[in-house]
Amino acid sequence: MPEAIGNVKSPAFQPSLKSPRTEKVAEQAEAVKARRSAAAAETVRRQADFSSNRTEFLSRQAEQLQDRAQNRNAESGLGSRVDIRV
Repeated sequence: MPEAIGNVKSPAFQPSLKSPRTEKVAEQAEAVKARRSAAAAETVRRQADFSSNRTEFLSRQAEQLQDRAQNRNAESGLGSRVDIRV
C-alpha cells in the first residue's frame, strides 16, 4: 500500500529550468542591474565634477587672498603714505 500513499518516484510537476518565465525574470534582473550601474556611474561622475569645480574655486580664492596679502604688505610701510625724499 505504499503506492497509494504517494511513494511515487516521479513528481507530478517538474518545472524546466529554461522556461520563458525564468528567462524573462533573468532579463529583467539584468536590466535592473544595468540601470543601477548606470545610475551609480552618473552619481560618481557628478561628484567628481563637483569636486573638480570646488577645487578650482578654492584655488582661485586662495590666489586672490595671496594677492591681497601681498598688496597689503607692500602698502603697509610709511614710504607709501609719506614722501620721505630729501
